[in-house]
Amino acid sequence: MLEVLIDFLVIFVIVCLVYLLFINRSKKDFNKLKPNDFIRMFVLKYNIDINKINYNFMVNLIAIINSFIIAITSAIIIKIEGLIWSLIVCFVVLFILVFVLFDLAGKYIKKTEGKEKKVKKAKVVKKKTKKKEDEK
Repeated sequence: MLEVLIDFLVIFVIVCLVYLLFINRSKKDFNKLKPNDFIRMFVLKYNIDINKINYNFMVNLIAIINSFIIAITSAIIIKIEGLIWSLIVCFVVLFILVFVLFDLAGKYIKKTEGKEKKVKKAKVVKKKTKKKEDEK
C-alpha cells in the first residue's frame, strides 16, 4: 500500500510540474485556452462566463485535476498484472475520475464565478515634515 502511495506522489509531482511549467506557459490568455476541451465543457455544461473567472486559477485547477487523474490511474495500473485487466481498470478509473472531478470543479467554478476577493488596501500614513510644522 505504501508503494502505491509513493508511486502516486512521484507521478503526481512530475506530471503537475511538467503541466504547469511547459504546457501552461504557452497559454497566456483565454484566447489560446478557449479551444481546450475542458474549457468548452465548463462553458457549455455549467454556463460559465470565461470573462468573470480568474485565468490563473482556471489553468492551475485544470493542471491539478489532470495531474491527479494521470497519477492515480498510473499508480493503480502499475500494480495490476495482465494487459487486459490493466486496460479495463484504466478505462473504468479514468472514466469515473474525469467525470467526478470535472463535475465538482465545474460546480465550484460556477459558485465562485464573478466573486473576487476584496483585498484591503493598506492605508498610507503621511508623516508631517518639520517644514510644514514650522509653517503652521
